[in-house]
Amino acid sequence: MSPFRLTIAAGTLGLCIALGPAIAGFFVYQGIMGFKMADRYVTAKGLAERIEKSDRGTWEITVKVTGNDLHHLYTKLAEDVTQIIHLLRNEGFEPNEISLSSYPLVEDLLSRRSGNDPMPPERYQVERKVSVESHKVDILSSLSNKVEILVSQGITISSVNARYYLDRFNALRPGLIEEATKNAQQVAQSFAKTTGTKIGGIRKANQGIIRLTSPDALPNDEYDSGTDSLMKKMRVVTTLEFFLK
Repeated sequence: MSPFRLTIAAGTLGLCIALGPAIAGFFVYQGIMGFKMADRYVTAKGLAERIEKSDRGTWEITVKVTGNDLHHLYTKLAEDVTQIIHLLRNEGFEPNEISLSSYPLVEDLLSRRSGNDPMPPERYQVERKVSVESHKVDILSSLSNKVEILVSQGITISSVNARYYLDRFNALRPGLIEEATKNAQQVAQSFAKTTGTKIGGIRKANQGIIRLTSPDALPNDEYDSGTDSLMKKMRVVTTLEFFLK
């Protein structure tokens, strides 16, 4: 190989060695800048709430009779249950929406007596539950007003219980999440405008849990599931992190 070519090769190698740290430093600098830019983000929470009407409900009423003659009690209980079913049918419920507990619950009140406790005025107490499950939620919600009619007919009511459900929850869920996400984005944009920056893409997202409560429930009320209320409040808080640029 000629001395001229050796000189060129050596010069080229020397240039590469000389520029190597500078080139490496450039890429290290770019990496640091990229890291710092990636580390600039803002966290924003978005809130979305809706009031929705339940689309299914249950109504349960427990009727009670007391006395000393079990045969008579069974007869009276059957008559009372028949009157309740008659009322429910008149309200518009179908037979397949009405059900009875499998058998009457009999309690011997005398067996609960101990020591010098006074004798109970009546020995037996017999109960049976009548239930309705239906999508006719407006009629269900009005049934509590009919209890007085049953009482006026000589029926003793032990308990009344109504529950309401939102079966279309999954269909409503995406729209509520979208509302909360848009709200979080608006919050982030407001912050970016104040600081003279702009928001970029989403760094991290937590869509939150949708809670169902009664309409007047407080946000931190963990014991209100909304099942007692015909109208329900759907509420979700999403947390999003946006890059700043």
